[in-house]
Amino acid sequence: MRDVQLEFVFTKCYKEATDEQRAGLSLSTEFMEQVELLKQQYNGTDPSNNQDNNNNLVLCHGDLHPGSVMVDHETGSTKVIDPEFTVYGPAGLDVGSLLSGYCLGYIHQSYCDDNTDNTPSSEKAKQNILSGAKAIWKSYKEALQAGNVSEEHIKAIEIETVGFTVAEVCRTALEFAGGRKWLQFEDPVQKSNSKKAALQIVQHCMIDRHTGGIELLFSEMKKAGS
Repeated sequence: MRDVQLEFVFTKCYKEATDEQRAGLSLSTEFMEQVELLKQQYNGTDPSNNQDNNNNLVLCHGDLHPGSVMVDHETGSTKVIDPEFTVYGPAGLDVGSLLSGYCLGYIHQSYCDDNTDNTPSSEKAKQNILSGAKAIWKSYKEALQAGNVSEEHIKAIEIETVGFTVAEVCRTALEFAGGRKWLQFEDPVQKSNSKKAALQIVQHCMIDRHTGGIELLFSEMKKAGS
């Protein structure tokens, strides 16, 4: 299953997407080096890690998008489903995959109103989505700190998280993520513009995440929806 993820998440979409699908995304050498780094981190073979790579791997769900999390709003009970891609992987993998759904949801809401004039309801939805994304990262970071993870390591996890977030956003925008409904508008102009907005986030974050971190991701989300 690890090989399936390496192929379908980190390889296939970049090799097989058409020029039309990739509109707004430049697959430069530097960009593809970052994709290769994410593959190595996912696979536990990052050569830049001076320690035993296995020391930095954690038990991951492996496909933790929002559809994998079931919440009973009456009882507060939360369950996670579909664990078939469970792996020992980098600590930023699951939280990045989860945040990708928030990123895609934010963009989707931004283009629900003909990409011209957002209604109060869509603006409220966007605010809630962004607040939720920030709350997830805040909670995760606080848990790492409570577990005595060093600030240096937390920063590395943050950079990983942004990388795995935009990798999922990218393959969804390039239409290599199965039946996901994000960005699937009937109007071809809405569909095209929403996907270009998603790919712009990918373009701006894949490389610059090393300096901008999670705040860069949140900033680019807001720009995409303005």
